[in-house]
Amino acid sequence: MASTCTQQELVFFPKADAAVLTSKPPPDYPLAVGPIFDPDSVNTPVSPWPVDAEETHYPPMKDAVAPAPVPDKQVCATDRYLRAPLTKNERYRLSMVWYYTRDIFEEAEFLAGLQEKVCIAQESTGWEFAVIGILDVNYYTRLATIGLPLAILPRGETICAHTVAQPPGVRAQRV
Repeated sequence: MASTCTQQELVFFPKADAAVLTSKPPPDYPLAVGPIFDPDSVNTPVSPWPVDAEETHYPPMKDAVAPAPVPDKQVCATDRYLRAPLTKNERYRLSMVWYYTRDIFEEAEFLAGLQEKVCIAQESTGWEFAVIGILDVNYYTRLATIGLPLAILPRGETICAHTVAQPPGVRAQRV
């Protein structure tokens, strides 16, 4: 026999991190894009995946179980910045990331949890900077940081892990 309940049922959503999160108010999140360090290239769109890129970077294999062949040495980039093109379907995937995260600044508890995690990452690595962010088609949004201000940056002005991980004064060598 099914029981009928006349009282309104309360729905409970557990908040696992609520006890460990700090109780300080959330920071002021940026609403505008900036700072822009290179105004000359800020409106340069990300290039699409070149049609011949797959054959150039991933030579065809003679046998399905054979080791991957080594591609020919590439010509060094002449552009001032190393900007990766969007691979097949990546524009669609990044648009979906934007769609599902466009209201992320309204999720105070989630952002506080990210800030706690970025603190743990910085403490465990001992690095000067720690950043958690989201990259979409046009922008990189810093959601939680240590050593850098929160910001919404043009995609071309985002930081790379290999840039941050190198000791001061070391520059990437061209191969």
